[in-house]
Amino acid sequence: MDSAKGSSPVTTETSPDRASGEPSVRRELPAAPCSATAGDVYEHLVRYGPHARTDLARLLGLSGPTLTRLTREMLETGLLRELPPQPQSKGRPQQPLDVDEHHARFIGVKITAQSVYAAVVTVRGTALEELSAPLPDSAPSTVLTTTLELCSPLLAAHPRVAGVGVGIGAQVDDEGTVASSAMLGWSEPVTLRADLEDALGLPVSVSNDFHALLEGHAWFGIGRRHRSFAVITIGAGVGLGSVEDAEVHRGRTHLAGLTGTLPTITRDGRGVLLREVASTARVLEAARSRGALGEGEGLDALVRAAREGDADALAVAADVAHAVAVAGAGLVGVLDPDALILGGEAVDLLTVGDEFDSALRSHLARVQRDVAVRFLPADFDDWTRGAAVIALRRFISGHVPR
Repeated sequence: MDSAKGSSPVTTETSPDRASGEPSVRRELPAAPCSATAGDVYEHLVRYGPHARTDLARLLGLSGPTLTRLTREMLETGLLRELPPQPQSKGRPQQPLDVDEHHARFIGVKITAQSVYAAVVTVRGTALEELSAPLPDSAPSTVLTTTLELCSPLLAAHPRVAGVGVGIGAQVDDEGTVASSAMLGWSEPVTLRADLEDALGLPVSVSNDFHALLEGHAWFGIGRRHRSFAVITIGAGVGLGSVEDAEVHRGRTHLAGLTGTLPTITRDGRGVLLREVASTARVLEAARSRGALGEGEGLDALVRAAREGDADALAVAADVAHAVAVAGAGLVGVLDPDALILGGEAVDLLTVGDEFDSALRSHLARVQRDVAVRFLPADFDDWTRGAAVIALRRFISGHVPR
């Protein structure tokens, strides 16, 4: 159960009923930063932890009086809290400021072709509660209903939710409308953001799920340890992306890394697209053709068989690992990041045997062979957190990152 403080100021969010134009849901929201400059202060504290006022003013280029006024307002509205004074080697003790983590919560939602996952997280990305539900079908109405059914108990248990972020494998426009989704079989636009806001009475932000994943790691994950990193995820689709100085590269058309058209090379020397070897459907197809899987068995069974030494399963894992390694070496060669991150529901295939590591290192320039390599869990926790970060960023700045 959320232990949120009940005394902080709140605002009211009203969602209009589309048919009547009358409000359908009224919900009180925690107060948000009141200006862009206040948002900068709040964001800095969220991401980098407690700071004294003098340090904040210096780091953000603000005058002392401006910083004092902004922080006083944010203390009054419950966004910030004062920590005990810290002794200094010279001068008076300084009283650091920090965000009040009880002030606001955020729900992150990850939609897949089979299930919907949801989590409540704090402003620092810590998950407090997680739920999931299968999708009986992928019709827009089913996805909407299932998402609302997950959000309802989370909102009841955590009353200070300030926004909902949704990550979905699709092209999403600036209004949160899903243009189409091959994963879900949606060929017509779906007004997902508007429909959810109408039903929930909360600000809802919708983003491509891979871009949301990158945002989550830029703020609270790998990005805390590495200034720049490249990411490859393999699952229902293949995603490729990069982050530098906490900025996600989306590209001119917001499709950077989402087209699945990165070329790679198979173990027998054929040139193919990475998605033709590493997407879940192709992996399972290859496994069944080799006899490594029975009908109805999936990725878990394939990984288990490979780890138990089944020759056919090991061959499939090696094929995937080699193709991903060659593609990863290409990304590292072009971007020269501090780290290469691998994730997605099929990522465990890369950790079976040494094919991935040996192929990656052999295709890298000698000077880049010390690049850090990190594997994300195959579950969806990072994805829901990334979706929540999209909602958090809207709470801070007033708009969805693009």
